[in-house]
Amino acid sequence: MRESKLIRMGIMIEENSNNKRNNRDGNQFPDRLLTVRDVADLLHVHSNTARRWSDLGLIKSYRVGPRGDRRFRAEDLNTFITTVKPNLGGAALIVDDDPDIRQLMEDVVEGEGYRATAVESGERAIEELDKQRFDFVFLDLVLPRLSGVDVLRAIKARNNRTIVAVITGHGDDTLALEAMSLGPMFFIRKPFDMSEITTVLDAVMQHPDNSYSKP
Repeated sequence: MRESKLIRMGIMIEENSNNKRNNRDGNQFPDRLLTVRDVADLLHVHSNTARRWSDLGLIKSYRVGPRGDRRFRAEDLNTFITTVKPNLGGAALIVDDDPDIRQLMEDVVEGEGYRATAVESGERAIEELDKQRFDFVFLDLVLPRLSGVDVLRAIKARNNRTIVAVITGHGDDTLALEAMSLGPMFFIRKPFDMSEITTVLDAVMQHPDNSYSKP
């Protein structure tokens, strides 16, 4: 019996080296192959995240059966966990004074495999910017006291390459134009769908300047 340990998950997956089966290309694989759901559960991410990492070549996968279902080997997942994943997840700052939106966005960002910090004001955002580096920021333009545009200036002053997704509502056009003058960014209009958040995360993942987008 040969065992492949998932080092960072504390999970043991056993593969019988004498019990193999062929895929449709004739390659030999262990009998115990992992599904997308298995991988997502082991990595504590959404299934769509596991599929995206597979599409990007970050996790090696195989197509098996008449439908070409996606399957993974434990040893390849182990390689991903030990060599790729530590450099993968970026850090996101969420700035919004609505607690429900903050929580929802935090759940989506973390569900996609990223680290999230959520704050309710521009002042708190600047405090966090001084504490750590963020790869991208979701920023509501209308905030109490310090405006989102002021926070955006602070972000650009600290790291001009930080990717920013500005969240605007109806009637925020003047602020949006002012924000736009500070550089390229994503714009998300309220009310928004959570798929718009994952679209931004996908774009960040594939951005050529981000080292964690490469295996």
